[in-house]
Amino acid sequence: MVFAGGSVTFEELFRTSELLAAELTKSGIHESTVVAVILPNSAFFAPTVLGLFKLGATVALVSPKCGSGELQAIKEGIHPDFLLCTDAFAIEHAAHLGVTRTEPITSSPLLKNLVVGRWSRSESAVTTVPGAAVLKITSGSAGAPKAIALSSANVVTGATTVVETLQCTPVDRILCVTPMCHSYAFDLGVLTMLASGASLVIHDAFVPRQVLKDIAALNVSILLGVPSMYRTFVDLRLPAVPDLSSVRYLLSCTAPLSPQTITAFCERFHAPICQHYGSSETGAVAMHIREEVRNRLNSVGKAMRGVTIQIVDADGTEVPFGNEGEIVVTSAAVGMGYLMGRPNGPSPFNGASFRMGDRGLMDRNGFLNVTGRMDDMINVGGFKVSPLEVTHALQRCSKVREVAVLGVKDPFGESAVYAAVTLTGPATEQELLAFCQTQLADYKVPRRIEILKDLPRGSSGKIRIRPEDISL
Repeated sequence: MVFAGGSVTFEELFRTSELLAAELTKSGIHESTVVAVILPNSAFFAPTVLGLFKLGATVALVSPKCGSGELQAIKEGIHPDFLLCTDAFAIEHAAHLGVTRTEPITSSPLLKNLVVGRWSRSESAVTTVPGAAVLKITSGSAGAPKAIALSSANVVTGATTVVETLQCTPVDRILCVTPMCHSYAFDLGVLTMLASGASLVIHDAFVPRQVLKDIAALNVSILLGVPSMYRTFVDLRLPAVPDLSSVRYLLSCTAPLSPQTITAFCERFHAPICQHYGSSETGAVAMHIREEVRNRLNSVGKAMRGVTIQIVDADGTEVPFGNEGEIVVTSAAVGMGYLMGRPNGPSPFNGASFRMGDRGLMDRNGFLNVTGRMDDMINVGGFKVSPLEVTHALQRCSKVREVAVLGVKDPFGESAVYAAVTLTGPATEQELLAFCQTQLADYKVPRRIEILKDLPRGSSGKIRIRPEDISL
């Protein structure tokens, strides 16, 4: 691992994880103990997780950016026995969360500032499903915390899927600036490093020029990015275009990336962005092929190794190529189920298959297009409006940086299209509405476009706007 202030070899990483495991055993952590890991991107993230794996503990990955309400809901939902966090986090949150005792970790200098805390809980509290190695905590699309249980076999298969698809070797260097506690960077960063022997370059915050500098200086071959990062790169004023020739994959995940951004980035930096599609429930699902990006700007690529993707109708029957339906993923990496936050209705889990809740279509060559969520269509006077279509229309405006679109109720109880945007240059709501009228049918044009400095986000970094907070 390479990080600010130093680097760690694999020998040092494994030795540190063994020392930590021995120390945690003395603290009372053992097989099937549920441990909430609440850590930022850091040199001690990977050895902490690996040390817990060695003990057979259940690792619950929690974002340090969670608010107090989210943390309380997670505590009550998964009933962790122990907490591993930084001393700063413990000082701020431990007492509020009911952590009865915290102790510093002293087994290795690499684990400096790491503390272990014990929770008191009822003996009757349900801890986890049998055989769970990891609990991925996510806000998902609905905003409420969910906990997805994964077995060790799920975890290993998920890592193998990435390594084989990207053909990762010890020569690769993966730059990780997205949160390592979230599924994207955990699977494609931490686990891929451990499974392939690749190096992991760790950034604890997104500093655009530093990221570009490290890509060139450290011969980074895989960048784990998100759409907002690539939009920032496109807008960045630079004295010269950096050399990105070492990069094999510039990946983008967590939200759709507009074709305009992909094209603008490729024209400026001479490298294609490959969209990646996956979820906490399934692990990595699909990824774009570098040579095909320009020909399929709206696609998220093809199924990864060992993954099967189907498009089905409401009855679960697979639909013909080119027809829209729900995306169903089948893979040995699909998790065991929800421990917390299971959605209403039938479970989307069915053995090794998972109904993604996303609408999509697939062409005859196996390229997948994600067209929206199954439940997000807006009924405007009897006409159905896709938020993703409106989002793409607004993204075609050169003055728009980011977009969020959803349906809200007007004072008369009727559904209307609402959009919130951030800008790259001066523009008024009237100008944006006029632009939409050139791109969309009248009933698809937003009733209101709110211009914000920043779009609100949850702890996972996903845009989170609640209809109840909006007035038309």
